[in-house]
Amino acid sequence: MKSFAVKILELVSININRKRFAEQMATYQHLPLQRVEGELDRRKRPGFGQSSGREPKTHGARIRSEVQQVLQEYKTKPTIGDINPALILKVETSTNISEEEWAKVGLTVLADEPGRTLILFADDVELTAFQEKVTAYNGEKPASQKSQPYAALIEAIEAVRTVNATDRIGPVLRKEGYETPGEIPDVVESYDVELWPVSGFSADLFIHRVTTVLDQQEGTLVSSYRGKSALLMRVQCSGTCIRALLELPEIAAIDRPPAPDWPELPAPEIELRDVPEVVGADEAALAIGVIDSGLTSAHPLLASSVVAAFGEPERLGDSDEKGHGTPVSGIAIYGDIRQRLSETPFQPRFRIASARVVNAQGRFDDEELVPTQMENSIRRLHDEFGCRVVNISLADIKRPVSAKPSAWASTLDTLARELDILIVVSAGNASASYLASLGDGIVASYPNFLLNDANRILEPSSAVNVLTVGSIAHSNGLSAMDADNVGVRSIAQTYQPSPFTRAGPGANNVLKPDLVDFGGTAIFDGPTQRLQSGTTRSNAGILSMHHEYLQQLLKYHSGTSFAAPLVAYKAAMLLESFPNASANLIRALLALSAEHPDPAADCLGTDDAIYNLLGYGLPDVTRALESQDNRVVMIAEDALAADKFAVYEVPIPDVFQAKGARQVRVSLSFDPPVKHTRLDYAGLKMGFHLIRGANVNEVFDAFRKWEADEGKAFRIRDSFKCDLKPGAQRRERGTLQCATFKMTTNSQRYGDSYFLAVRCESGWSSDDQRFGLAVELRAQAEIPLYQRIQERVRVRV
Repeated sequence: MKSFAVKILELVSININRKRFAEQMATYQHLPLQRVEGELDRRKRPGFGQSSGREPKTHGARIRSEVQQVLQEYKTKPTIGDINPALILKVETSTNISEEEWAKVGLTVLADEPGRTLILFADDVELTAFQEKVTAYNGEKPASQKSQPYAALIEAIEAVRTVNATDRIGPVLRKEGYETPGEIPDVVESYDVELWPVSGFSADLFIHRVTTVLDQQEGTLVSSYRGKSALLMRVQCSGTCIRALLELPEIAAIDRPPAPDWPELPAPEIELRDVPEVVGADEAALAIGVIDSGLTSAHPLLASSVVAAFGEPERLGDSDEKGHGTPVSGIAIYGDIRQRLSETPFQPRFRIASARVVNAQGRFDDEELVPTQMENSIRRLHDEFGCRVVNISLADIKRPVSAKPSAWASTLDTLARELDILIVVSAGNASASYLASLGDGIVASYPNFLLNDANRILEPSSAVNVLTVGSIAHSNGLSAMDADNVGVRSIAQTYQPSPFTRAGPGANNVLKPDLVDFGGTAIFDGPTQRLQSGTTRSNAGILSMHHEYLQQLLKYHSGTSFAAPLVAYKAAMLLESFPNASANLIRALLALSAEHPDPAADCLGTDDAIYNLLGYGLPDVTRALESQDNRVVMIAEDALAADKFAVYEVPIPDVFQAKGARQVRVSLSFDPPVKHTRLDYAGLKMGFHLIRGANVNEVFDAFRKWEADEGKAFRIRDSFKCDLKPGAQRRERGTLQCATFKMTTNSQRYGDSYFLAVRCESGWSSDDQRFGLAVELRAQAEIPLYQRIQERVRVRV
């Protein structure tokens, strides 16, 4: 009988051969991408300020009537503990109105919702300034003006309403069938209460009114969270109490607490008899943070590489009773464990720091709010143990992404920006009931069933400053024992989307997932009429540690949970080589290195399907780490003020202009501030254009702001604009953007320099924005591209 180590060697022979081939090619350090001096105001599109041409008397009278109705309803709301209720308005608009315009009439934007609907908080409960402007608009037009006073604001308003109790019922409760407050069962349960995100003294008043009602209704405040863009409470109370809370204007939504999305865990299968020599990670190795179900710290393949293991909160302890965090941690520090087992000694590349956030049943803590657990865990992993890569293979099975990211996602985005760390999350797994409903039709339905709305990625995958990872199959899942069983059928082939992965896009059609990696697969077993994954079939699973190592050291696993730590491992490899790089640059390099595997692209067919399931593709860490003779990467880290743009020179040597297959790829990553109550979730936007055939002055003129006395603005010819794929409409919704321009014909007429224009566009934020930028030139032919570009860069320096 072959030993386990011999079997592993056979499984990784292809990877070893690929590695040897790669080692034969010369590799080099990446080169700097050089910015052309100068930073100018970007040209803006026409925005708010145009009159809609409404009939002022009719429209003004209706808006004034609706405002009066809102005030009458407000006066019926009782004081609680001598504190008056907040005046919260729901305003439907026909065009965008800036927060500054609302502030002029004493209104603060709390949330931006679908259908151009805003939730506004009134500083003045009489709405004095607002009513004055409505009255002025409804009056006589001054002879000196072309339109009614304040027409741009008032004519943009479609309706003014209050927020009612039904509006405050969260999406999970609605999905369970509770459409109205009266339908909520009168039993004591746990709920998460989200308040409107005010700050300071207003937040104190909001909290006091809510807690007073909670006390009056004999409910219990379990915990609370005051983040930068979220104000949350975990409560335990009856349906009667919930109905009372739903009447409070201070409350944005009430819903179920998050529930972890756990893949089906494998049964014991492997007995490892030949264990190679085990050596702990180097003391200077980077530590990767894992937020999960804990860690079996005494596992002999992990013990010497554990930096820390703790519970958040502490009462959870740090051990892995659920059996999920240990295999996730193993992949995070070893990478491809099958390949590692072929190497002597068996040594992890990185160290591990584990934060446990679920109980023995795999549920989030009953008392702490998930954003609280996430913030406390991440800050401790970063501050105490130096983790700059954090993996979170958890998702809320109850919450597919919707119009706006969750408070959980917002917390991750805020911390990623503040701490300059790279957070990796899994996209979530398809629900077992959904897959079971497909029956034996699952093979014929693949891959279309993956794109169903019921299979959207799960929160917190909507977070924009993190990497969301989906799963592709490492094999078809079949083995030799299936040769004579016609009823056993593979669903996905190697490199195709795993049958359990989830699809994007994210909130507001942001491109998600960002990347994919190997997370195992599943097959359909005809005789049992069941889907079988790594749980029962080793060929269908990804190898990692068993949390109960006295039973066995290793197990097979399937799930997006095990694809995410492979990307975390690759990110740590990049930080190891670029220790001073920002998280933005690491994200940009990973995206730049990613490709859509041909088998996956062929089976999916359309661009929508490809990007919604694969994102930018499978990252190749070798390409991200080093340049080669015919493939050169240039990198930059920079910052832009809001509403500015910068230009970078991309050298195009003569050897890259000749006829033949070649491409220019651009990757941009930035980390804007976020507010999860807004449809325009990110406070800033960025984008880029690649221009050829023009000189640098023409590029600046094409993108800068033109004054009125300068005449007609200069425009670049369409033929000079490189046709980057995916297009701006798809990529610019997100904060990680990657696009490719392919060429085959001679391009000498376009010159020896292309120019990359990068712009920063203000939204509700006008902060300066940092970013990472990477450009790759790749030729199919073996040409001395690196040498030629290096010479250009040296001359410029």
